[in-house]
Order: sequence, then structure tokens, then C-alpha cells
Amino acid sequence: MPNRFISLSILASLLALSYGSAAQAQPIASTQTKRPNVLIIMADDVGYMDFGAFGGEAATPAIDDIAARGIKMSRYYTSPQCGPSRAMLLTGADNHQVGMAMIPETLPDEMRETPAYSMKWPKGTLTLADRLGAAGYQSYAVGKWHIGDVGANLPRKHGFDRSLIFDATGADNWATRSYLPIYDTIQWFEDDTPIARPNDDYSSKLFVDRMIEYINSGAADRPFFGYLAFQAVHIPVQAPRHFIENYNGRFDKGWHALRRERMAKGKKLGLIPADAVLPPQPKEARQWDTLSAEEQAFYARAMQANAGMIEAMDFHLNRLFQYLDKTGQLKNTIVIIISDNGPESGAVSRQNPLVDFWLSRQGYNSETETLGEEDSMVAIGMEWATAAAVPFARYKFHATEGGHRVPMIIAGPGIKPKDFEPARAHVFDILPTVLELAGLPASSAPNEPVPIGGRSLVPVLTGQADEV
Repeated sequence: MPNRFISLSILASLLALSYGSAAQAQPIASTQTKRPNVLIIMADDVGYMDFGAFGGEAATPAIDDIAARGIKMSRYYTSPQCGPSRAMLLTGADNHQVGMAMIPETLPDEMRETPAYSMKWPKGTLTLADRLGAAGYQSYAVGKWHIGDVGANLPRKHGFDRSLIFDATGADNWATRSYLPIYDTIQWFEDDTPIARPNDDYSSKLFVDRMIEYINSGAADRPFFGYLAFQAVHIPVQAPRHFIENYNGRFDKGWHALRRERMAKGKKLGLIPADAVLPPQPKEARQWDTLSAEEQAFYARAMQANAGMIEAMDFHLNRLFQYLDKTGQLKNTIVIIISDNGPESGAVSRQNPLVDFWLSRQGYNSETETLGEEDSMVAIGMEWATAAAVPFARYKFHATEGGHRVPMIIAGPGIKPKDFEPARAHVFDILPTVLELAGLPASSAPNEPVPIGGRSLVPVLTGQADEV
């Protein structure tokens, strides 16, 4: 295996190539409606145990605090691809029913004629923003969108009052440039109007600043729904240097050691059954002790960047939670924190001339010393992804549990705090759950073109039932 080789599976599959500041907080008026605010936080490619509350290495005190106030769903399922998961989250319907059977980047042209693969929401599709808006909610979408074809299903067309999004599978965290050769650029939209990326702030800071701005400028006597979709920890894995260096030495023992460590910690937490065994790694997985010292340093730094990116997301999330707390809104806010799918196994080969040429043209490097920082291109690769998916097999793009069983945290009014909740939950259950918690009908009206397919989890969240 060449030095510093990480196979970027998504590049291979997509291209068939052979290379393996926030607005000042204002107090909310005492006339605040009794309906709860709703804040859904979508992380990207976060594995089952990646958050601190689930036993991960990254420091996530803000997320952990929300978990302590609410419930950690330990049997939450999503799609193994990002776009379908996001479509199901916002519509409450199966992704095939809303034309999002897969992501457009991997869609064969001959399948576009079938409704399940249209990459456009059917006429009459109602999103959570549509349904909450009809009840007086203000709705805001910020961050990664990536639902269907670029520009086809933008937020303002589907119930959101304000939005700042980029419509692509991923993007650089500081600049507009693409991270994949399939894109000439990354298209950003504000309120459905194409714009240039607003500034060169780190993505998590940019997104939280804008969400605070939207909430702060809204009507004080109406509840809000915020959909905040981070880039953490999608390719390229990037974070400011000080976050990455918080994990110096933490991953130097390699992926096999981390798999064993996570398994033991999960059992101690009660998250993993005591008699569970680690699934085998894929046959193509490398052995840590066969790597050179240079390769080990490179891969350890890549995983540091991954943990640093999660911590950076949490750091900026904390600013949002502090804002909501200071304005008297946090106690009346349902907070849901999820991942769109399992961990990404892809990466980039520095030895392939085509890859090297394209990366250099984009201004990227993959030097170990600055790995994960601005202008760096890296991802954790398949072996670390198997560690991030513990105790499950495989990872993103796979129908194994490692691909689509991920963390879910929910807290807020109407939810009875609990530690780990083993009741099954699915991404399309979130919409009817939110509706019922908001005092609204949790099922479709008669003759809706796209009926709600999920079921409300409220009986489980309130302690009235063990399963839904």
C-alpha cells in the first residue's frame, strides 16, 4: 500500500476512477407562546459513539448537557446516505415516496424517469416547516441542504421563512471551493437566491452566527423552528488548529486499539450488551503495526482532526444554547441532535497523479504537520470508520447497522429525562414526534399527496410506553 494512502470511496464510485458574529441577544417578550420552539441539529457522518454522551473521545460538553436533560435514543435508524435521510427528516415520509431514493451524485441517468429517483419533491409535499408554519411558527434553515438536484427543493419553496444553505454533498469549511472534481463550485443560496459564500468564517461559526441572527430578528411572540445542518465531520475533515491539538497523542495506538476501547466503554455505559462481540473489520483493512512510523503519524493526525471538528461544532453549538438560555427560550425549546448516516470511510490518495494535480489546482495539501487545518484535505479512511461505527459493522453507504444506526438525542418540554432509551426510532418518526410535542396533529390529513409515514415517539419519550 503506498504511503499516506487513503481510499476515497466516494470519488471512486462517483467518477469510476482507479485511485483508491452573532446578533446581540435580546430578551424575549413575556407574551411568548406556550408552543415549544424546535431546534433540530443535523451532524454529518457522525458515528454511533462519536459524541461524548455516547462514549466518544471528542469533548462535547454542550451536546452532553442536552443529553443529560433529555433522552439518548440508542436504537435510532436513518438512511446510509445523507440526502435521503434529510428528505425523510423534513417530510416524515419514506425517501422513495418523495423522490430521494439516493443522492443525485451516484444516480444512474436511466433511473431518473422513475418517481422514486426524480430528485425533486412531488407536488404537494409538506415539510415540517410547512406544517409548523401553518401553526404560526417561524422557520429557519442553515447549513448543508443537499436534498435532490441542486436548487430543485430549496428551503423557501418548502415552508422556511429564512435560509442560508449550500446545496451540495459537502464543501470546504472556510472557502467556496469544491472538495470533489464533480463540482466546478459549491452553490450557496440565501432565501433561495444564489449568493457567494458570505465570508471566510469556519463553517460551524458561520452557521451558528446566522441561526442566532435569524432567531434574534424574528417575532418575539411566535415560536421558531430551526434546522441547523453542520458540515462536521464530512469530507474534508477540517477544524481550527487548537481544536485538533487538543487530541495530540490520543489516537497514536491506532484503530484496533480504539475499537477495543470503544467496545469496553460502551459496555460500561450500558450502551452495548455485555456479551456483544466486535464485528470483524473488512478484509481490505490494514493492520496498524504494518504501517510505517510516517503513515501512523499521518493517520493519527487525521483522527485528531475528526475529533477536533466534532469539538469545534460543539463549541459553536454552545454559543447558540447560551443565546437561547439568556433570552429565556432554551427551557421552551425541543432540541434534537442526530447524524445523517454512519461514518465516512473514504479518503484521498496523494500518490495518484490525477488526484495530486486536482488537489493542487484547488489549493489543497495533505501535509501531516497541518493536517485538518485550513487548505488541508483529509478524511479518516475506512479503518478509522470501523472504529467510529463500533459496535456495528461497516459504515456510510452500507445497509449494515454501521451505515445507518447513529446517535440521537432529544430534550425539552414534554420529554421525561432518561439515560439510554432502547426503543426503536427512525428518522421519519421525528416529524410526527415534533408535531405532537407542539400540540399539533401527528398524522396526515385525508388525501394528502405524500402522507406521513413515521410514527410519533411521544409515548416512549413521556414514559407511557416501551415501544411505538
